[in-house]
Amino acid sequence: MKMLQIRLTRADTVQYSDKKSLLEAAWKKLRAGAESGTSGYGWMNLPERNIDEIKKMGRELAAFHYIILIGIGGSALGLQMLENVLLDPAYPYTAEKGCPRLFTADNADAESNESIWKQVRAEETAILAVSKSGRTLETLSNFLYFREKLYSALGAETEKHIFTVTSPSAGFLHEYAAAEGTRRIDFPEDTGGRYSVLSSCGLTAASALGINADRLLAGAAAMKKKLLEEPLSSAASAMACDIVNCYEAGRNVTVFWSYGDRFRAVSEWFAQLWGESLGKDGRGMTPQSALGSIDQHSQLQLYTSGPADKFFIFLSRKPAEKFTLSVPKEPLFAEASYLNDVSPEHILECERRGVAASLKRRGLPMCEICLDAADEYCLGGLIFLLETVTALTGFMLGVDPFDQPGVEEGKNYALALCGSAAYAEYLDVLRRIDSAAAGSDFSV
Repeated sequence: MKMLQIRLTRADTVQYSDKKSLLEAAWKKLRAGAESGTSGYGWMNLPERNIDEIKKMGRELAAFHYIILIGIGGSALGLQMLENVLLDPAYPYTAEKGCPRLFTADNADAESNESIWKQVRAEETAILAVSKSGRTLETLSNFLYFREKLYSALGAETEKHIFTVTSPSAGFLHEYAAAEGTRRIDFPEDTGGRYSVLSSCGLTAASALGINADRLLAGAAAMKKKLLEEPLSSAASAMACDIVNCYEAGRNVTVFWSYGDRFRAVSEWFAQLWGESLGKDGRGMTPQSALGSIDQHSQLQLYTSGPADKFFIFLSRKPAEKFTLSVPKEPLFAEASYLNDVSPEHILECERRGVAASLKRRGLPMCEICLDAADEYCLGGLIFLLETVTALTGFMLGVDPFDQPGVEEGKNYALALCGSAAYAEYLDVLRRIDSAAAGSDFSV
């Protein structure tokens, strides 16, 4: 069953070199890590894992009218992508009967949290806290806020409304669930947050919303099988090689241009996957999200006439015409008559093709991905493909695509500033940084 089509266009100004040895080493490392169960490589094995427990918790969550997902980064972006692609564009306000309305509390923003709480009724609300470590500052603070709200309204019944996806061995959420008897399932320890959408991290809430988790994994499994049949000549390998060649030629910005509102959150998910996986040791490519056709009117001028530092990835789907336009035959509408019997989906595809052509005319490199449909099977395949491309690109650049030391450092400083005794040592580091940093202050 076909999932997607890919077309690669090379840059006129890039000297493409053979990357076979780098590619072979990357695939060898990736496959060995997955087969040995090395931490960080677990996403490769998610398509084959049993998800009965995930679906069971999903059914329990589906019994509530509202779900508040508490998580950030990989613990939220993946689910937001699934929700965006697979549910009604106006969800949660158009949630069908029997489908919970889900709200995401990711940022540590008091006004947003207050607004979410005003939308729900405590007795009909479940909290789903998702954090691999169980100690992420934003997740912990949001959990404390919403738990207090629930407890004030429900008292002893509160724990029946709390669910967690977290480490099977340690962390605040793990300890909390054990002490309070709260429902908990494991966040796979061998899988990093940004690669975790096809695990309990993303699939638990997705199942509660009626998204078919089995079909997502079936698409991912089919993509994995296809890539592993002939890995060196696979689509993932071709994409990684072109991207690395362009990076070596100075193209260190990756524009992920999704066409259609249903794919807006794919760009946001990809930005974390790409930026956090590759940005290390002075290397990496800055992800830039764009939405077609909107950003043709805000970014295209830069892309066609600005610095030659970009590689473009276009994402679209085969037009699925729902209706066509009907243009009145009156003289007033003569200028728009060419749009009679034309579908909006066709117009969006024409916009995409026009932009791609303008970039190709200037000799710019790109990868065009077209999904056969915006459904679970095709999306599962796309997710696995992009994760594989990211991992291969990281290895070929000589960085570990599964760690994030820069992120951890910032988290440690924030915890110290918030008063965590476990991170108090970082306060002295912060003082030295502030005293050594050159700058100017203004008060206007």
